[in-house]
Amino acid sequence: MLTINPDHKYHLVGIGGDGMSGLARVLLQIGATVVGSDIREGRNSRALTRAGAEVYIGHRRSNLARDVDKVVVSSAISDDNVEVSEAKKRGIPVQERLTALAKLMKEKKSVAIAGTHGKTTTTTMTSTLFEFGGKDPTYMIGADCEQLGGKAKLGKGEHFISEVDESDGHFTELSPDLSVITNIGKDHLDTYKDQEEILEGFTQFAGQSGETIICIDDGNSRKLLDHLKRPFTFGIDGKAHLRAKNISQTGIHTRFDLHFRGKKLGRVDLPAPGKHNVYNALAAISLGYKSGMGFQEMMKILEKFHLPKRRFQILQNNGSIIVDDYAHLPKEIEVTLEAVKNGWNPNRILAVFQPHRFSRTKHINGQFGNSFKFADMVVITGIYPASETPIPGVTSQLIQKSVEKTKKNDVYRILEREELYNFVKDSLEEGDFLIGLGAGDINEFIKTLAET
Repeated sequence: MLTINPDHKYHLVGIGGDGMSGLARVLLQIGATVVGSDIREGRNSRALTRAGAEVYIGHRRSNLARDVDKVVVSSAISDDNVEVSEAKKRGIPVQERLTALAKLMKEKKSVAIAGTHGKTTTTTMTSTLFEFGGKDPTYMIGADCEQLGGKAKLGKGEHFISEVDESDGHFTELSPDLSVITNIGKDHLDTYKDQEEILEGFTQFAGQSGETIICIDDGNSRKLLDHLKRPFTFGIDGKAHLRAKNISQTGIHTRFDLHFRGKKLGRVDLPAPGKHNVYNALAAISLGYKSGMGFQEMMKILEKFHLPKRRFQILQNNGSIIVDDYAHLPKEIEVTLEAVKNGWNPNRILAVFQPHRFSRTKHINGQFGNSFKFADMVVITGIYPASETPIPGVTSQLIQKSVEKTKKNDVYRILEREELYNFVKDSLEEGDFLIGLGAGDINEFIKTLAET
């Protein structure tokens, strides 16, 4: 029996977020009563309502019912939130999402996917391997996965697979049986003071894991090797235990030779574009190997892999191609656009980018200089705030200036949606590849563009 009590009523503040909605689904499948609130209605909140949760739109003290046993809070929710304050006033226990996740994971063999980039895709690949490999895992993924029937499932098997978000620093509360660190970059500087403090957090997380798998090609991740007893490594360029060689790409398919301890095992045909997805696949295969799966079996499963929603989701392919992608950090954007160039070599690459969060823009706006080097035209929108309030002087113009330092022509900033729609629609030509980039609601704009 899981330590989360199925007889309890849980109130989730920020229930519509990707991580929180996954937790809500698992709680519902356990049999618990789930209520919650979010600042706006969305796909996740509507799906949870259909699944049996009671969801309020807007945060109010009155949302908190008298019979609530525990309040779970998203990392995006501030301490002065009215529902959190009301819970504390009434003596209702309040815990972070990762604390609740930790309690769930302790009852199974926990498999945790951490890192700055690639967590969701790697978690999806890992869950796909375990699910179609007959392990019937429990999993929580930060995006909907049609192939898996959603983003979360309570399985009867012994494994609990989850991506682990480092954004608020609470991931150091976890002690998974098996973990992978995809890479360590510079992000969430509203939580961490500098890169060194980010590295310290990952070092602690890795040290608390029963076994840790590391990408040997990532410079920051390599710094963890001295702190680990027997780390398993994967990579492309370095001498890793599990390695990909002879990578090629045609459209959405990326192919590579898989080598284990220097021996070639076969060629993988992965229906996911780009070198970055090869790294994600290597991480997932490493987790499967450490959990007793055979390489040949995993290679066959990955041939039928489906990317989760908003990860290189092709919305139109009829002369011109339109894609929605979640990439919102500088390196993510660069490798995604490189995959477009290598896989399609289109007439032109048009990138529409929506920056995510004022705090992130404030701290890393200068890092976007090379992100769009593979794009022929770049259009930058206003900042998607998520749950944040604007910061004086922080606008998407900061990113525009960073991009213009290396890309002198065809960089635009358009804030109003109708103007943006008309400009992009008029710019799109036969043979072009248009990609929307961002973790906010830019996907709704790109979807509308593809449907008209």
